[in-house]
Amino acid sequence: MTYKLSFLTPLVVTLFTTPLTSYDPMNMSRLTILIIFSSVNIFALLRSDIFKKIKYYKVIILLSFGFMAWSLISSTLSKANLTDAFYGATGRQTGILAYISFVIILLMNLNNSGRKLNSSLLLSLIYVGYINSSYGLLQAFNMDLFDWINPYSPVFGLFGNPNFHSSFTGITATAAFSMLLKELNKIKFIVIYGSYIPLALFNIYKSQSQQGLLVLLAGTSVVLFLWLRSSKLQMLNHFYIVIWLTGVAAVILDILQKVPWKSILYKESVSYRGDYWRAGWQMTLDNPIKGVGLDAYRDNFRSYRDQVAANRNPNTMVDSAHNVFIDISSAGGLTLFLIYLAILFSALISALKVIKRDHAFNPAFAGIFGCWVAYLAQSVISINQIALAVWGWALTGAIIGYEISTRRESQQTVVRQKEFGWLNISSGVILGLVIALPLFIVDAQFRSTIKSGDVVRIQQSVEKWPQSVIRMTLAAKILREGGFAEQALEISSKAIVLFPNNFEAWQELYSNPNTREEIRLKAKGMMKKLDPLNPNLD
Repeated sequence: MTYKLSFLTPLVVTLFTTPLTSYDPMNMSRLTILIIFSSVNIFALLRSDIFKKIKYYKVIILLSFGFMAWSLISSTLSKANLTDAFYGATGRQTGILAYISFVIILLMNLNNSGRKLNSSLLLSLIYVGYINSSYGLLQAFNMDLFDWINPYSPVFGLFGNPNFHSSFTGITATAAFSMLLKELNKIKFIVIYGSYIPLALFNIYKSQSQQGLLVLLAGTSVVLFLWLRSSKLQMLNHFYIVIWLTGVAAVILDILQKVPWKSILYKESVSYRGDYWRAGWQMTLDNPIKGVGLDAYRDNFRSYRDQVAANRNPNTMVDSAHNVFIDISSAGGLTLFLIYLAILFSALISALKVIKRDHAFNPAFAGIFGCWVAYLAQSVISINQIALAVWGWALTGAIIGYEISTRRESQQTVVRQKEFGWLNISSGVILGLVIALPLFIVDAQFRSTIKSGDVVRIQQSVEKWPQSVIRMTLAAKILREGGFAEQALEISSKAIVLFPNNFEAWQELYSNPNTREEIRLKAKGMMKKLDPLNPNLD
């Protein structure tokens, strides 16, 4: 049972969305199910004997506990709203609970690692990929089952955003490519794995997001190298590496518009990403030890952006650096950043050790390593969205654990696993529900009250714990524009107390016609303090 949890957790987290009940059906629902499954995984780990194998796992276990501990410490010491730090900012939900869950998943895959888990992870990726891409196919032909409010491309699968959908599709296509190389002599599997790749490419194309193609190229290039290395064509390896390095350089230079031809891959969003990266790195430099707190980028972006960014898009609201590494460094300082790098470096070293001692092509290992590289490629240019991050951490644990489990020395030590029954599962589910349900219920109630238009119910819904500044400012705006300025003012007044560093909360208070002049002047002053370079506030 514990082995199945290792691949079922990321699978279920990716598929779990609640479009009929939640205001945020993508992130809120996934955080809920992530917490529940991670709680079950905690009980599974406690019943396992992972700590009796400490001599093999001590480095990664220490790094894992260090990451969890510093996530808590940095967020507590920072000026971040503790509710946001704990549950994550609305629309992201990558706070302390999410990252602790990711670490637990890493440890679970570390403990259950082996050839069987590698194959199961790849097959799970392909299975979820088929479901997600099939839904994307419906969207491409205007046959979506739900009426989404979506400002992006209509093809976004189960992710709510075409960039996430495109990147995840690239990762799953990497898994299919690896399994295809394993089964080139079997028609049945050629059809199963081979037919997914064009479906994935079609989804990437229709999503109008280039991320998926870059992610796919990164992942499949690793798998192809390992395949060539073990085949009769291994003489092409050095030539392949030269072409690969040249291609990587060309892609980077093209994106940065440093090539003699007209850029193919550059988009306006690249310039915006540069703005977000610089702001996030400045947060890191100004708060090198503790950072600004998990998921606190949104409330700090305006304060840390430079004049170029402020002039380019004065009124933008950004909740992420659009780079996982900078997100982590800005959230937890260089301390958390270095721990995270050490975890990834451990996985890379483990992969290289496996490659060095195993010259035969191992499609399952090549697949998880290729998908891991694909995930890292995505994390350089995008957000740590829960349904993507859960696979990144799962693959990291699987790679490190596989290297350890395939050492001759470790194979001599067999540790008997304790029984893991329904009592443990029930205990984990109850713990997860206690932690996650308050946020899920509040989000669902907010959706239903907004649809009802009942002023009293709207007020009551945003005052229930755990509060969200996004929900509070949206409710205040709806009421203000609907002619209920006094009720909106009441919500805004509470929002600035709970979230004093949020620009939008002060902006909504300033916009309310019933706000007294002295309070409006205070709000204007706070807006200038939180966004000092905004040319529209002069």
